[in-house]
Amino acid sequence: MTTYHRRGQRGLTLIELMVAMTIGLFLLAGVIAVFVSSKQTYRTNEALSRVQESGRFAMEFIAYDIRMAGLTGCGQTDRIANTLNNPGSWWTDFGSGGIIGYGGATAFPPQAFEGSGGNRIAGTDAFVLRGGRPTHYSIESHTPNSANFKLNALHELANGSIVMVCDNRQASIFQVTNVNASNVTVVHNTGSSETPGNCTQLLGFPAPTTCGPQEGTEYQYGPDSMLVEYVSTAYYIGRNQSNGRSLYRITLNAGTPTAPQELVEGLHDMRVVYGRDTSNNNQVNDYVAPGTVTNWNNVLAARVSLLAISEEANVTAGGQQTVSFAGNNVAIPNNRLAQVFTSTVALRNRLP
Repeated sequence: MTTYHRRGQRGLTLIELMVAMTIGLFLLAGVIAVFVSSKQTYRTNEALSRVQESGRFAMEFIAYDIRMAGLTGCGQTDRIANTLNNPGSWWTDFGSGGIIGYGGATAFPPQAFEGSGGNRIAGTDAFVLRGGRPTHYSIESHTPNSANFKLNALHELANGSIVMVCDNRQASIFQVTNVNASNVTVVHNTGSSETPGNCTQLLGFPAPTTCGPQEGTEYQYGPDSMLVEYVSTAYYIGRNQSNGRSLYRITLNAGTPTAPQELVEGLHDMRVVYGRDTSNNNQVNDYVAPGTVTNWNNVLAARVSLLAISEEANVTAGGQQTVSFAGNNVAIPNNRLAQVFTSTVALRNRLP
C-alpha cells in the first residue's frame, strides 16, 4: 500500500515581505509624486489662465472707452457751452479735457483713498474719460424759445439724461428735462426736478458764469446738427470686499454717478502715461506721467499698464516671482503668479 504525504503550505519569509513592501512603497511614492505634480501643474495653468483672462478683459474695457473719449458727434471743438448746474464737477467738465489722469498720490474726485467698499488704493493711477456715446441722433429742428429739439428718428433717451448737441461751429451740454417718444422731442428747460438740472435754456457759447434761466446767448442748432448721449467714466484700482484689489469703474446714469462697479478681481496696480502733442502737429511728441500734463486737450494717446496677480497662492514652481512694472522690480508675495499687460491707445476723436 502506497502512502501519500501532503506537503504543508509554505509562507513568505520576513525578507520577502520587506522587499515587497519596499517595492510597493516606491511605486506608491511614484504615483503620489505624479499626482502632486499634475495637480500643481493644473493649479499653475489655472492661475495663469485666470490672470491672462483678467488682464485682457480689463484692457479691452479700458481701451474701448479711451478710444471713444472726447467724442462730440461733430468733430473736435473748443467751443463748448456747458449749461448744467455745477458744470465744473468731475463728470461734467468736458471743456477741461476728454481724458484726465491722476497719479498715485493725487486725490481722485470720484473715490477717496483706501478704506473698503471699492475705495481707491493709494499709489495706483486713475483716470476719468468724458465724451458721447457712439449712437448719434440727427436733429430735424430746434426751437430755442421752447427749449425743444425734434429728432429725425426714435431715441432711447430718458428724463434726466445728459446729452451733447453739436454742429460745425460749437457744442452744448445740457440735461434732458422731458422726452416724448411719439413725436421724438427732447426738451432742455430749467426748473425741473432733475439733478443737476440746467442753469439756462440758452445754448450759445460761452455759457454764462453766473447762470440764470434767461442768461446766456441764444443759439439755434440747424438740421445738420447731431445729438449724442453724454457719458463720463472713471477707472481706478480699489479695495474689494475680500480685502483684495480689483479694477473698478464709475459711470454716469441719468445725471448721477453710479456706485463703484467692481469689474475684474486680481488687478493689483495700474499706471498710465499720456502721449502729448507739444508742437501742434497732431502727433505724439512724448509720453509723460499725469502730473506733467498741463493741458489735457493736447493728449492724443494713453499707454496703460496693468499688473494682474493670481488670487490663489503657492502656484509658482520656482518660488517667489519678480516682475518689472512701471520701471520697478516688484516681488510678488506668497508665490502668486503675476503678469503685466500694456497697451497704447489713441484717442480717435483727437486724431486728424
